[in-house]
Amino acid sequence: MYIILTSKPGQYRSLADNDTVVVEAYDYLFYGRLKAVYEVARLHDGTAVRITETDPPYVSNDIPLKFLDKFDTLEAARAELEQLIRYGNLDARLQRRDTADTAEQPAMVEITFVSNNDKQVRVPKNSNLLRVSIKEQGGIPFKCGGGLCGTCKCLIEEGREHTDDIKPKERRHLTPSDFEAGYRMACQTFVNGNIKVSWQPRDKQGNHHRG
Repeated sequence: MYIILTSKPGQYRSLADNDTVVVEAYDYLFYGRLKAVYEVARLHDGTAVRITETDPPYVSNDIPLKFLDKFDTLEAARAELEQLIRYGNLDARLQRRDTADTAEQPAMVEITFVSNNDKQVRVPKNSNLLRVSIKEQGGIPFKCGGGLCGTCKCLIEEGREHTDDIKPKERRHLTPSDFEAGYRMACQTFVNGNIKVSWQPRDKQGNHHRG
């Protein structure tokens, strides 16, 4: 079974689950200009395709595979691509890439959730820390998820250099000494390399334990 992944330069990238393998890739050229990159991927046990913006704040959305067209054969997927680019007599064509070149897919990074028994997950570079925690059950506490409450305060124990710049919303909740110590708000933090993160555990009533 196959699916077609679409990426648009300067807008967004499509990345399938790790168990889904890209077998062919094509540049879509419209009057000689690159408009999109199509990748034909073979399905294994994947469940979703992640669509990630190519510019900050790198917003990502996961699209379940059940919502995508699937093709029984590689030939059927190729035929669908040909249909996608047909515009009468307009100059639109596909140019096949070397599959070794399809490393437009973002590099993977490793996040270790220290306060959750050192749970480790691998995610695409420039992923949002809180969204990863929610999706992978990392355990970082949160309430609003939008930088309003400050609940997702966490400590980057290792890899502080692999996080993006501090945001204005973080400065409303954290002090300069917090930042110097390595604290961030997970909902505002994007990760571009391996990190280890911890936080204050909460009791059954949802209150933070004080050390």
